[in-house]
Amino acid sequence: MKTKIYTFSHNRPDFIELQYQTIKKYLQDDFEFIVFNNEKPGSDGGYDPNRISQIDIECKKLNLECIKIPFDQSLQVLNGELMFTGNQYTGGAAACAYSLSWAWKNIISKDQGISVVIDSDMFLCNPISFQSMMKGYNFAYFPSYRNNLSIMYPWNGIVIVDPKNMPNVQNMSWGPGLVDGTNTDVGGELHYYRKKYKNELKELYIDMWGYLVDTDPYVEISINGCAQYFLNFDRKHIEIRDPRTPPFNINNKSFPHQKDRSDYLNYFIQNCEYLKQFRDKFNFPKPSYFDLIKLEKNDLISDAFIIHYKSASNYQPWASSEYNFQKTEVFKHILNT
Repeated sequence: MKTKIYTFSHNRPDFIELQYQTIKKYLQDDFEFIVFNNEKPGSDGGYDPNRISQIDIECKKLNLECIKIPFDQSLQVLNGELMFTGNQYTGGAAACAYSLSWAWKNIISKDQGISVVIDSDMFLCNPISFQSMMKGYNFAYFPSYRNNLSIMYPWNGIVIVDPKNMPNVQNMSWGPGLVDGTNTDVGGELHYYRKKYKNELKELYIDMWGYLVDTDPYVEISINGCAQYFLNFDRKHIEIRDPRTPPFNINNKSFPHQKDRSDYLNYFIQNCEYLKQFRDKFNFPKPSYFDLIKLEKNDLISDAFIIHYKSASNYQPWASSEYNFQKTEVFKHILNT
């Protein structure tokens, strides 16, 4: 059974070929790569109708299946949030949540083998077999937290599933919005799904380590996008500036899903030092703003199997055309090395 790899493309058609080449290079499974064309008004990064045909042309050139996301009135509201009005999304989160929910309901949930959903700016960077990874598991994702860790749900950026062995998979919905009175991002409502089917889900956790805004003497380090630590490498000093970030526990872990480590501080520092060495080796433009993604249970971040361009929708204030060109060239060099 082939592994199905799905991505959603809208404002970076040039990433399709780059992502496809890394999948061919590093994925050790037979696979199908399928692109959802999701360029519509209302999502982050602005709308350009020319990109609709650019995505189609890229897929045709590479002989890839390309599926346009239609608007379905039955999915217009997810978890109490309006996803689209007329022919445009109500925002970036809605664009992600709606398109994935539509694809999940109509295509992904019906797959008979391993399926992977991966953001269009994520690229494989080490040999990996998703078939082997998922032996003994049916749901792999990296957890996102809200409300002092009481709410936990899968983020949509990288999700690996075995649909035929998951409970009520066809009714999974990736809406954001309020969960137990707390605002959540894409996938928030799956907090309820996890609680309802906790005895039937065999979960494998993924962690995303980010080297973000690097302004001396502190560098912003992110874990799973919901814990921001500021590290001074010279002093080995860690600051927490956002009260929503979980306290740093030297002898244990940052999040409940992580395994206990006898020296968590050393684990944290070693991961951060590797990120810095990686950044320096490839001379990222500042802010560096990238992630390396690995299985949580693996101690070595050098085992990361995905590198994440991050914020490719260009909503960050520094994402000028010159910055994006420089960063894209860095990624091409990394992925060709």
